[in-house]
Amino acid sequence: MPRIEGMAPQLTGAPGSAAAGGGAAAVKPQFHHYHHHRLPPRHHHPAPASLLSKLAFWSVCSLSLLLAFLLLSPSSAPAPRAAPESPRRSLHASPSSTASWGGAAWEKKVRASARVRRPRGHSVLVTGAAGFVGCHAAAALRRRGDGVLGLDNFNDYYDTALKRGRAALLARSGVYVVDGDIADSELLAKLFDVVPFTHVLHLAAQAGVRHALVDPMSYVRANVAGLVALLEAARSANPQPAIVWASSSSVYGLNSHVPFSEHDRTDRPASLYAATKKAGEEIAHVYNHIYGLSLTALRFFTVYGPWGRPDMAYFFFTRDILAGRPITVYESAGGGSHQTTISRDFTYIDDIVKGCVAALDTAGRSTGSGGKKRGPAPFRTYNLGNTSPVPVTQLVDLLEKLLKVKAVRKVVKMPRNGDVPYTHANVSLAQRELGYRPSTDLQTGLKKFVRWYLEYYHPDLAEKQKQHAGSNGKGSRGQNGSLSSAR
Repeated sequence: MPRIEGMAPQLTGAPGSAAAGGGAAAVKPQFHHYHHHRLPPRHHHPAPASLLSKLAFWSVCSLSLLLAFLLLSPSSAPAPRAAPESPRRSLHASPSSTASWGGAAWEKKVRASARVRRPRGHSVLVTGAAGFVGCHAAAALRRRGDGVLGLDNFNDYYDTALKRGRAALLARSGVYVVDGDIADSELLAKLFDVVPFTHVLHLAAQAGVRHALVDPMSYVRANVAGLVALLEAARSANPQPAIVWASSSSVYGLNSHVPFSEHDRTDRPASLYAATKKAGEEIAHVYNHIYGLSLTALRFFTVYGPWGRPDMAYFFFTRDILAGRPITVYESAGGGSHQTTISRDFTYIDDIVKGCVAALDTAGRSTGSGGKKRGPAPFRTYNLGNTSPVPVTQLVDLLEKLLKVKAVRKVVKMPRNGDVPYTHANVSLAQRELGYRPSTDLQTGLKKFVRWYLEYYHPDLAEKQKQHAGSNGKGSRGQNGSLSSAR
């Protein structure tokens, strides 16, 4: 794929009418009693013969105008629904989107992408397929022969060119990414009508903790309304798919018990993002209980790697260090001399994808039919992390070594913006039930990320540093290779 230029690291009432009668006094009818009123004298003239003809003429004209107005005015009845074969613009497309869905050609692409290519394989709808985790997971499922259809609205929360680049790589492997919104219930109903999906990997969401301070409603639309729209489509589908979806380690919020376990309390979120993910877990329970949907929530811990998100610290630290700009490193206020830097359980993308695939493979079937529950269905929650928290200062040390550039650090106290001082995953449940075993340490993962970053954004610099990069695997073709080539 040719390199995409202009990649700047960094989404998307009728007035009430007052009642006319309440603002003016009622007009009292006037009754004229002629024996009480003296009327001025009137002059009576005999009506000319032409008066009646003029009156008839204007009456005919008035009736004609009235009929013309009634015939030419728009009907108050609703417009007929577009025929299934006619393309239809997505209801929630981004302002720059020119995508449409529907029609025979579109359905053919959808079916071809979702076609299973291995015995007993899955047919999986991957939402958020142009996102970081979504594109890697879709590629992994496709490589092993599963049918995969993507869905993404390509919003501009960060540079859409990066999302388009991921979708282009998926297209090369035969994965079609539908340009549409997860909250578009008509689109979802159409997708489930065209393809009998066995599984859904729901990764579409409004991400980021701090952005909620700027655009809080985007989190409610995507993470709550979008999830409900998907669950409504799934519970009405025949067959009902099993659903694996991305929750977040952020649901642990102000929990001080470490490492974080699935049994710990999650009722004290520190951000709106965390609150919407916690709400999603409760909503999922409702649909499991009432409709028999098989639901698995995965709580991701700070995912990083090639093709990552520009709003993540490791990504914009890399950008700013290379540009010679200062980077801000937060420290938590522990009181007195106990100032500590923020720590994160950084988890490499390949380990997260393995957990997603294992969750899909072990998901039991949904038990509903025709929107009615026929029996109990699986309801599961797992942590997917690396189990080894690393201070952010150490992350910066590693980036300096890999980039061979000294960072200009600005250490400040952590503001109240929804961030938490540390995350640490207990993955014993996922290890026991999914066979999940993270195997990539931060230094190894960052090395692969930096290699991809330099080849994607700074190919000249990557060439100069090639002798220092070392060899890791069969090869690294960077931006021109597959999603797995930088691993």
